[in-house]
Amino acid sequence: MVDTAARLTDEILPAVAVRQWVLSMPFEIRYRLAWDGGLVSAVLAVFLRVVYGWYRRQAKKQGHGDGRCGSVTFVQRFGSAINLNPHFHVLLFDGVYVAAAEGAAPDFIPAPPLEDGDVQEIVETAAERIV
Repeated sequence: MVDTAARLTDEILPAVAVRQWVLSMPFEIRYRLAWDGGLVSAVLAVFLRVVYGWYRRQAKKQGHGDGRCGSVTFVQRFGSAINLNPHFHVLLFDGVYVAAAEGAAPDFIPAPPLEDGDVQEIVETAAERIV
């Protein structure tokens, strides 16, 4: 894990703020997720769409349309007690990239600080869509 983290920060990820999101699953669907790779991908896609949507809306409120998000996800299948616990660790840029002048690198627009209501909205929307 240390080598992967070092490579990500030193060679791959840009020097912008990164927020970690962790998505855990209810017990009722953990077994199925442990054996169904397609379902794992589908659940992750839903979660990312919800979180990316929040970031894009924040950028629009700041006057920046067409924001692009970026992330890296690690799927873990077990908890610290070696119990079956499929969950996701998502490293997501804490903002969006927007197009700059023709031929220039895109600009990074940081997101405002997360508030409790934002987290609640993201969690509830993701849970509803995943189910």
